[in-house]
Amino acid sequence: LRPHRARQAAGSQGRRGIALSDPEPEPGPRPSALLLHGFTGSALDWSACLGADPRCLAIDLPGHGDRADPRGAFGDVIHALLDELPDSIDRVVGYSLGGRVALGLIQAAPGRFRAATLISAHPGLTDPILVEQRRAADRQWIELLRQEGIAPFVNAWEKLPLFASQRRLPAEVLAAQRARRLRQRPEGLAACLACLGLAEMPSTWDALARFAGDLHWIVGGEDRKFGHLARQVAEQRPATRVTVLDGIGHNPLLESPRTLRDLILQNLPC
Repeated sequence: LRPHRARQAAGSQGRRGIALSDPEPEPGPRPSALLLHGFTGSALDWSACLGADPRCLAIDLPGHGDRADPRGAFGDVIHALLDELPDSIDRVVGYSLGGRVALGLIQAAPGRFRAATLISAHPGLTDPILVEQRRAADRQWIELLRQEGIAPFVNAWEKLPLFASQRRLPAEVLAAQRARRLRQRPEGLAACLACLGLAEMPSTWDALARFAGDLHWIVGGEDRKFGHLARQVAEQRPATRVTVLDGIGHNPLLESPRTLRDLILQNLPC
């Protein structure tokens, strides 16, 4: 997947960013769905799921790949992204960190999006004690990235219980994911956690309840924490369509790309 008329633009700290909009779009169909990957991922994470579907625009999130490091607060990054989106984008699909960014977009511009597909997403913490606990945990990851570099971080990250179900995947799938992670810049990931981490994200629960578009929430059946969150969303917003994928953990994008593709395509125009 490639950005629509992607072009390189100057980014912060000498890094390159991707300008998403273009005053002279190419002829042919324009993308309607924005695809947002998870933490340590990239736009390439969607390739096994959606290939080169012209209706979809997959991008690198700030601090990932060639994208410039995020600046300012969570809301600053969200508004900057909104300003860059092509006018044709009216749907958003986000996994994990990408799901949180998608929720931020919905909160900031609810009338912009006709539909949203959230995969293993968190609408935000509301308890100040939990916020501080999460911020402290993220600071440890940031310190690991900045002091020891990308390889020790990836080694520790891959051992999280959240990803235990992935151990059943073919070795080549895990190796490809690990290679993509090792290509990330430690400072980029650290800046992302400091700006877009769960503790820095304003709660979007109220925005979800008011969202007038179609909302599809997808979780893995073995991901108990995020399954509980999905049930909470459905209780607060009964119109939400919730899909639980049996035998799948936190990352359906990696663990069940074909099933996820079929679910996402249901919400795309023909």
